[in-house]
Amino acid sequence: MSSQEIYTPSVAAADRDLIFVVIERHRELSAHYDAAASVSAKLEDGAEFAAADEVTDQTNLALTEHANVLIRSKPATIAGVIALTRYVAGLREWELPDDDAWHRAFLEGLADAIDEIGMAQRRRHIGN
Repeated sequence: MSSQEIYTPSVAAADRDLIFVVIERHRELSAHYDAAASVSAKLEDGAEFAAADEVTDQTNLALTEHANVLIRSKPATIAGVIALTRYVAGLREWELPDDDAWHRAFLEGLADAIDEIGMAQRRRHIGN
């Protein structure tokens, strides 16, 4: 199963946790970059290649920037934690940040999110 097919949130889930919006945007940017790279790969050196290569570079930059947003985003729900974890686990290397230490930021963010979700649940439980 590709990262593009892993999880499609319901509207209600996206309303409760913006991580689904972040995931969907990354999915879109990945598709744009993949399409642009496919066009560039079919062309020979020349004006058409240069133009296509420029588009590929721009879509790669947008994807790389959003990959950094993706791995630093904190889900607000357990469903969001699960979706983000599964989505990132299925990404190809070119869909991830260039930073070799992205794993640390990603895992720390997930741990913080899980802790915050747990604390919120405990507060609601105590308040009932």
